[in-house]
Amino acid sequence: MTRDKVPKIINVVLPAIGIGSMIAYGVCDTSCSSLLGTFLGVDLKAIGILFMAVLLVLTLPPASRYAASVNNLRTMMLSGALGGEVLLVRFQIVQDIYCPFCLAFGLCVVVLFAVNFKKMSKYLALGAFLAGIAAFALFFIGSVLPLYN
Repeated sequence: MTRDKVPKIINVVLPAIGIGSMIAYGVCDTSCSSLLGTFLGVDLKAIGILFMAVLLVLTLPPASRYAASVNNLRTMMLSGALGGEVLLVRFQIVQDIYCPFCLAFGLCVVVLFAVNFKKMSKYLALGAFLAGIAAFALFFIGSVLPLYN
């Protein structure tokens, strides 16, 4: 396998894993099922599935004239998501409740970011990262519902 194929495979496999982890989180009945979160009123599970689905579609071979735009969109998405993940992981640490599905999703974002970093515009990545932090700081609402046995 050539070095060029590894990032392409990762860009297909990890979004699929991310989608799977959000679906699994939706049917989770362990302690992490008490974690709930919304962004602009939309459930984070739905946002996560849509986010990874779009990343998966972006792996399709674009026409050469759209390659730069697709790369910039991927940069903004992954960098913004990385900024959001910082606050989502912080929320779990503060609440002292850890969701393995959410953490797996976050790990997918981190690895996808790292794999694609070489091709990213560094200024665009920094701006999107900071925008992701700001957006989640302003529009994320998280809660922990007590579970009674």
